[in-house]
Amino acid sequence: MTVEEIIRMLDNPATIGEALTEAAKLPFRGDDKVRFKQKQQHYIDGLSDHERPRWVGEMKTLLSLYVGLTSSDNTAEMPATAQRNELKTYIFVSYARKDLKRVEPIVKELQKQGWSVFWDLKIPPGESWRSYIKKRLDESCCVLVVWSHHSIISEWVIAEADEAKKRGILVPALLDAVEPPFGLSHIHAADLSDWNNDTSRRAFRELVNAVTSKISFSTPSLTNLTLGTVPDRLPASGAVSATSKLQQLRARVEKENSAVEGIRTWQANSQRTVIAVAVVMMVLLAGFAYRYFNSGVMVASSGPATLQPEIQPAALPANFVLIRGGEFTMGSPANEFNRDSDETRHQVRLSNFYLCKYEVTVAEFRKFVEASGYQTDAEKGDGSFAWDGSTWQKRAGINWRYGVSGNLRPQSEENHPVVHVSWNDAVAYGDWLSKKSGKKFRLPTEAEWEYACRAGTTTPFSTGENLTTGQANYGGNYPYSNNQKGVYRENTVPVNSFAPNAWGLYNMHGNVSEWCSDWYGDKYYDECKEKGKVPNPSGPETGSNRVLRGGYWNCDARYCRSAYRNYVTPVNRSYDVGFRLVFVP
Repeated sequence: MTVEEIIRMLDNPATIGEALTEAAKLPFRGDDKVRFKQKQQHYIDGLSDHERPRWVGEMKTLLSLYVGLTSSDNTAEMPATAQRNELKTYIFVSYARKDLKRVEPIVKELQKQGWSVFWDLKIPPGESWRSYIKKRLDESCCVLVVWSHHSIISEWVIAEADEAKKRGILVPALLDAVEPPFGLSHIHAADLSDWNNDTSRRAFRELVNAVTSKISFSTPSLTNLTLGTVPDRLPASGAVSATSKLQQLRARVEKENSAVEGIRTWQANSQRTVIAVAVVMMVLLAGFAYRYFNSGVMVASSGPATLQPEIQPAALPANFVLIRGGEFTMGSPANEFNRDSDETRHQVRLSNFYLCKYEVTVAEFRKFVEASGYQTDAEKGDGSFAWDGSTWQKRAGINWRYGVSGNLRPQSEENHPVVHVSWNDAVAYGDWLSKKSGKKFRLPTEAEWEYACRAGTTTPFSTGENLTTGQANYGGNYPYSNNQKGVYRENTVPVNSFAPNAWGLYNMHGNVSEWCSDWYGDKYYDECKEKGKVPNPSGPETGSNRVLRGGYWNCDARYCRSAYRNYVTPVNRSYDVGFRLVFVP
């Protein structure tokens, strides 16, 4: 069994045990062997629903070093790619020397996660300080910049942060209550000013989640299915013995922040190899993309698909994630608990798109209103719906400046998702941002939203068969199925709360329902099913209601399911509705 296959099996809780059995046969070396044994034991001891996503990400990171091997290669030489990755720096820590003692506990905790951390304590003989630092910075998957009173005036730290920002791998943290340098202050930083070396603090968990997301997005085999990911077999179309050749080709794909930038020169040694490579190139040029899903079923797209150019990190707006296109089954199976009749399963094929990791915040919407003078539907009309703790009612004067209960939002909620905004308001925000930046932004389609929410899963939630209040913000008194009750927070939470899904997206379940661009049609899924595979569906041509997805802070868990569809009129605004945007290159 190949390492790629083992990694895929980790996404399904039912096959994790089998994946570990196969992974144990790999020729782990040095510390890798110790780390694997530790993580294997952790699984045997038991994983909670909250621990599992992080554990899976760490195990994938470790196994990705051995891509190119199979579980029968326990006596084989490690491939060159794995040998190179043995020395790979996952995290480059940039800090001021005067903060060394305060940074050291952070480094040690990150190393406990199984990551290689570089913090320039020792420079090898024969290396110049400048060239060695540059080399380690260039090879890193994530740059953790630690801001303090000392580092904000350090030219080296600022330069390293700028480089990381350009590559899209910057994760900042605050040791002191300081304002990061110009051009870097808009990137949210984990506040470790009072963490006191306590790894259970939310700020530290957020930091680990952010680092995990950057490393996963920069490491082969950890991102969602990519154009560089090759299926185990091709349809019978004349490709002879293509599997091993495709895997060799895949191993030579250059990845920069999981963007496939090109294929290195490969000299074929036989006529069969030449034929296999030619077939692969023809398939790529024809626009066919193959995807291997968690269930182990390979699906090949039919018909021409749009091969979009990939955006370099410097050109990608902050906080947007590349969601690689592919095919998936939209809707819910007939046996899914609490499913609705408008969730008919059907096949959808999507092109690449870029989705924001976060819901639009109060602070971001404030900038829009103050810069444009825009008046929301709530301000032009009769207010919005608010929640008084037992009922919801419309109140005049309530608008985006207000919270869920109808009170003005405090400064502490500027990083919460904006609410009391209509579909019209969300579209207006996207139009303003497009005009202001010179880049195009829009709402996601319903299909794009569900695809991104599922992140390769087929279960009711991206977290599996259940969703706990340790994973999402919803009405914890009303759990899914017969699961235990959880926390009822009675409010929205910051947009970067909880662990992101496998594709780096936050709060796709709960917090606020999110506007999609589509008109709602209760029979639209049935129509799509009759057509077969539908490329990039955008909903009915007309309608009276727009689609909402994801559930919200005081709803039952059932309404947070990946397949659940809600809908209201485009002018509707309420205490539970917000949105996030798609960037169009």
